[in-house]
Amino acid sequence: MRLRDDLLPSWRVIPSLVLAVGLGWLASHAHVPLAWVLGPLIATALISIAGYPVFAPALGRRLGQAIVGTSVGLNITAAAVGVLVMWAPWMVVTALVAILLAAALSVPMSMISKIDHKTAFFSLTPGGLSEMANIGVSVGAEPEPIAVSQALRVALLVCLMPPLIIALGIDGGLINQAGQIQLSWLHVIAALAAGLAGVVITGLLRFNNPWTVGAILGTGIVAAAGLLTGRMPGSLFALGQFLIGLSIGARFRRESLVRLPRIFIVSSLFTILLSILLFAYAGFVSALTGIDLASVALGSSPGGMAEMALTAQVLHLNVALVIAFHVIRAFFVNGFTLYFYRFFSWIGLFSGVAAILGGRRHH
Repeated sequence: MRLRDDLLPSWRVIPSLVLAVGLGWLASHAHVPLAWVLGPLIATALISIAGYPVFAPALGRRLGQAIVGTSVGLNITAAAVGVLVMWAPWMVVTALVAILLAAALSVPMSMISKIDHKTAFFSLTPGGLSEMANIGVSVGAEPEPIAVSQALRVALLVCLMPPLIIALGIDGGLINQAGQIQLSWLHVIAALAAGLAGVVITGLLRFNNPWTVGAILGTGIVAAAGLLTGRMPGSLFALGQFLIGLSIGARFRRESLVRLPRIFIVSSLFTILLSILLFAYAGFVSALTGIDLASVALGSSPGGMAEMALTAQVLHLNVALVIAFHVIRAFFVNGFTLYFYRFFSWIGLFSGVAAILGGRRHH
């Protein structure tokens, strides 16, 4: 199966596009949260796993991240930004807790999935989709199980977190974009320009995930200053979600599923377990600090930054707070995961967990 690298689909991928649009439309009319992410994601994943070509351009994912990031940035207010400094220590603690839990869980994951421990650690640690595979390879881990596990993590969390938050009856009570005036197309161009300026600057500064973080920061600064107020046109916002959904779904390939069926199952189970533990931790932090549970849950969730920020926007939460949690974690995970792995090995964390579980010593 070959993925297209441009934005113009060939006739061979038209069926996948039609199904993706159709499922997105149905999910939207059924009022499924993040419908235009989930519909294309499911459609593209099913077609890709079936062994047929899908349309998932690399430029499309970046464009989708920029559009969604720009839309999310419009939610940022000066008041929302003002609380970030107060909660910064908790963001650091949350990042470290996520890394520690992933490290501990990677030991039983390694035993059950029958992959080496290095591979299990970098598979479960919630970091960048490509960064974790690249870092893992540098210490001898297998890249394919890592890539599969990281894609599963993002897909599972975008499917599970929004319905979970909604099922709990949690709404952040902040401004509902649906009630805001839609930006004129002139203002849309201005918002996108601000977002792209942020992308360029964060890219030059070597930020992780500049297409999401940069677009949010660029537009967020303008919005917090009161220079832009309103919401992104629904069609453009849906397009951004659609492109992200396509890119996530296309990561599930038939050849990987055939070679690594155990990884698909075990990684899914441990991702859910990690999510449950972090949700429980979020409840503790919420009770201790007074931050609303939904914002902490999304901020500490092992899901992808763009998807969790998008969920925060849909549920009227403090988007700036959720983004800040993920930016801090991305800084620690993508920048220092290798050092954490060596430190945990040095203090005997992995071998200690293995001993408790009755397994062999891990190195």
